[in-house]
Formats: sequence, structure tokens, C-alpha cells
Amino acid sequence: MNTIRILLLSLLPLAGLASEPKPIKALLLSGGGYHDYAVQIPLLSSNLTWQAQITFDVAYTLDSLTNAAFARGYDLIVCDFCVDEVKPGTVENLLRAIREGEPAVMIHCAVHSFKKTGKVHEWEDCVGMRSKVHDPFEGFQTEKADPQSRILEGFPEHWRTAGDELYQTIEMTENSQPLLKAKSPRDGRVHVVCWTHTYGKGRVFGTTLGHDLHTSQSPDYILLLSRGMLWACGRLE
Repeated sequence: MNTIRILLLSLLPLAGLASEPKPIKALLLSGGGYHDYAVQIPLLSSNLTWQAQITFDVAYTLDSLTNAAFARGYDLIVCDFCVDEVKPGTVENLLRAIREGEPAVMIHCAVHSFKKTGKVHEWEDCVGMRSKVHDPFEGFQTEKADPQSRILEGFPEHWRTAGDELYQTIEMTENSQPLLKAKSPRDGRVHVVCWTHTYGKGRVFGTTLGHDLHTSQSPDYILLLSRGMLWACGRLE
């Protein structure tokens, strides 16, 4: 017994070396039309902070992206905006940051953004999906396209949003891996609604889900986003 007690006491200093990982510091880029970001973003960011060790600095314009070093000091870029036109250099700096290794998350209308910049094709290469239009707002059900994905652990096999916009998939770009899909209630076509992607050195998690609070206040959706963010940062373990 004394031998065991001495061994345990000798290990106590090592126990103090194990500590919780530092919170992920994320830059959440938002703003634009067609969505009530002023209401949606504070709720979304607070729920994600509660779910995972992620803190957010929120920007409701993309003006900071005109600075090539805009991502310095951040562990993650979250794109939840809906914009067509931006200042010169904005898209190029965002693409460069992700291509050089900055983890990124694409939410909903970010997939449809930058249409009037002349960079939309390059942006789609970064996002991991090409899509131009969406079905009308309505409820629909998702199915797992990759049931073995660790990101989907704990996510329901058949999950239904009370209302969202189902983005029509034209093409998944190279290095994209579909995670969730949904069948259109309107015409029966199947579209990818969640995926992972690599763009240069950057890991990208994307979902077209999240038009408004019908989806974004769902605990299942928060779980999906938080695990996707952790995956992008290499912290899902």
C-alpha cells in the first residue's frame, strides 16, 4: 500500500502539466442583405461559445479584408455574409488567407456571395461547392451522405429543419467531401447541404443551412457547426 501511495504522489506534479487547450479565437465575418444578421449572429455566436471553446470577434462589414493581414491573430475565419460587391482586394485577401492555411467555415449565403466581383469562380473553388440558386423557403429533411464522419457524431440520422433555403448543387469542387444531403420537396432532386473541403493548405467546413432562426437556433445545428469548426482547426479530438 505504501509503495502505491508513493507512486501516486510522485505523479502529482505531472498532473499539473495537463491543461485545457486555449480557446479558438475566431473572426466572424457577417453583413449584407436578405438576412437579419443583427439578430441572428449574436445568438449564433453565443450558442457556439457555449457549445465549444470558441470566442468570436464579429465584423458586420468586410472592410477589414482590404488589409492583407486581416486574419493575423485568429485561429479561424467564419464566413456568414451575403454580399455581391466589395472593395478591391477583399476577395483576393480572403482567398489568400485560406489558401495559405487559415481554417475557414462557410455558412449559407457565403456560398452565393461575390457574384459581381469577377472572382466568383475562384470563390467557389475555395468554398468547395458551386451553386447559383435555391428552392423556396420551406422545411426539408437531411440525410447523412457520410455516416462515418466524426463531424456528424451525435447528429440525427434524419434531421429536419422547420424552414430553410435548399441551395441547388451544381457541382462539388475537387477535394470536397459531402457530409449531409437533402431531397428537394419541390422536384425531388438531391442537393448537398454540408461538406468538408481543402483549399490549398486551408481546411474548409461548409453548409448551406442557416438562413434564419428556424435553423440556426436548433441545438442540432449548433452541434454540427461547432464540430465543423473544431474539425477545420484540427481540434475535433
